[in-house]
Amino acid sequence: MHTKQQIRELLGPADPARDAVVPPSPLTAHDLILRAEAATATPAGPARRGAPRRTMLVGAAAALAVLGSAGVAQVLRDVAPTGAVPAQPAAGTVLVPVAYEIVEGEPAGRHLRALAARLVDGPQDATGGRYSHHHTKSWGEPTMTSPEGHTMSYVQERRHWAADDGRQWQDDRILGVEYPDAASREYWSTRPPLETPAASPSATRPPEGAREIPSDPQVRRLPADRAELARWLGTGKPAGELAMRTYQLYSSYLVPRRTRADLLTILAEKPGFVWRGRVVDRAGRQGVAVTADLVPPTGQHPERAQMLLVFHPSTGELLAYEYLATAPKRRVLHYALMLDARRTGTVG
Repeated sequence: MHTKQQIRELLGPADPARDAVVPPSPLTAHDLILRAEAATATPAGPARRGAPRRTMLVGAAAALAVLGSAGVAQVLRDVAPTGAVPAQPAAGTVLVPVAYEIVEGEPAGRHLRALAARLVDGPQDATGGRYSHHHTKSWGEPTMTSPEGHTMSYVQERRHWAADDGRQWQDDRILGVEYPDAASREYWSTRPPLETPAASPSATRPPEGAREIPSDPQVRRLPADRAELARWLGTGKPAGELAMRTYQLYSSYLVPRRTRADLLTILAEKPGFVWRGRVVDRAGRQGVAVTADLVPPTGQHPERAQMLLVFHPSTGELLAYEYLATAPKRRVLHYALMLDARRTGTVG
């Protein structure tokens, strides 16, 4: 199984693209390619069908599954004629992995147990209301990759509300584009597949704001005790997969202090977690971090990967998650920030 598919299955409800409501596109990917080629045809005949360009257009059509069919016309406008270079390169940040205080690291067990023993209440412990609310920011799904392996993806901000009866509401914003390395930024800056959305709230917030999405067919229930939590996490799996399940836990539930303490002690008992000390996440927040290696199936890329979890140093809440390829080259493949999690009395 491909590593990305493993992550999609493990993320479950936390998958940023899971509940995207997509209106039907007026053009198929094939029609989109033909129309773009016709627009760039020369008097001597149709435009040359190069493999990299075809892949780029199909990737753009796939990206519309998240951005919506309204972007189809924009794709056609943004495809440069053969041999042309856009006047303005695409904006966007080249991602740098989160820096560790302790590069070599040490077994995380005693540090996680110490954190579990001193936890204090967090926002979700002190608030009430009809709805659970998660505010997240993520990058890495979906991605667009050229035949040469150059990748780009959009940053997505999401607010999600859920009622106890399973009803759900969601408000998504696309904030901009980021790249895992400088070579990808250089490649896509001369071949922009889509116009980069503006970062201002007025330009990115859907006019309708929060919208109701299909109800969860199974009303999710937080594991009731430590034993049930251990089964939910799948403690027989490698540490890297437990790290992904930890992210899914915090993305799916409001996690009270007692459960946070149980989680930390469960992770403390699992070989493979490495203590990285103090870190600063992508939102500028101070935290403490652990990592765990993930080894994909033989012959698949990345050849080796690492999962990073950043916890609040007092409440033990998950602040951030990072999925990092370590071989054949070191680069960020996915990250998420848990900006807020609490109960509230209103939606929107």
